[in-house]
Amino acid sequence: STPYRSRVNFVEGDFLRDPLPAGHDLALLSAVIHSCSPDEVRALFTSVRSALVTGGRVVVRDYVMNEDRTAPVGGALFAINMLVNTPGGATYTHDEIVSWLTAAGFVRVRQLLAADTMSALVEGYRP
Repeated sequence: STPYRSRVNFVEGDFLRDPLPAGHDLALLSAVIHSCSPDEVRALFTSVRSALVTGGRVVVRDYVMNEDRTAPVGGALFAINMLVNTPGGATYTHDEIVSWLTAAGFVRVRQLLAADTMSALVEGYRP
């Protein structure tokens, strides 16, 4: 038993089809959005917002591409993998992620960490 076991719940489901359980302080989307199409990412961000309490935070961990999608190089190569192996996945730019979080109703959206790996972090808060 871990000290956090009483504070962490795992819920089975398909995050693209099933409603997310409500009442959470934090949603961590770790290496998730690259497997989704832009429409799926927008829907996911809206669903996550609904699952958070007022003041709750979403953190997106993934590749965050530059505007011409050439860097980070690993993300550009990974986008080819998503093109070949998913119906609509891709790697997304900073502006795309920020605009989709903002459109879903998140505020104070900002990049916490830039990285050349899939470890870049973008956060937003539910008002």
